[in-house]
Amino acid sequence: MHWDWGVANQVVDDVIITVGIAVLIVRQFIWRSTQLHRMLRLPVAIIAAGLVYLVIELWGGLRWVPADWIIIGELLLVAVTGTIMGYVTRFRTVDEHLQYKLIPVGVWLWALFILIRVGCFYLASTLGANLAEATGLILLSFGTNRLAAIVIVRRRAEKILASAPRDVEENAS
Repeated sequence: MHWDWGVANQVVDDVIITVGIAVLIVRQFIWRSTQLHRMLRLPVAIIAAGLVYLVIELWGGLRWVPADWIIIGELLLVAVTGTIMGYVTRFRTVDEHLQYKLIPVGVWLWALFILIRVGCFYLASTLGANLAEATGLILLSFGTNRLAAIVIVRRRAEKILASAPRDVEENAS
């Protein structure tokens, strides 16, 4: 029996990324403290990792074909779902700290995100787009969604903190 390390590595990468994304999705439904200075770090790191993966995958032989424009459409759609997630996020104050979490309708938005991702993957594969299955694209898609959501959440949190008493503002940032 011949073991294909390339396939094994791809499967391990996909499992690790899937578990990581699942953990991050579950976290969206748990109250967390609003720390404005830290909020953009994770989405930017995920996008950077996705870009690095894409460069490596492109270096490994994947090439851009006209059908890959579907990917741009996917990124726009997941940015829209992320934006909506940002608007349906709820805030509360606990011990003078502003907290936020995604409300239950967010489950449907995540289902829509997955539907968009799977639908674009299927359409792109059918039309011959070879980047659709790239691990980097999964990260880029997820990171784009998270960045759109966090930009809205952050903007909303800034408005809430600006209208709050000064001591709450200092503790929440």
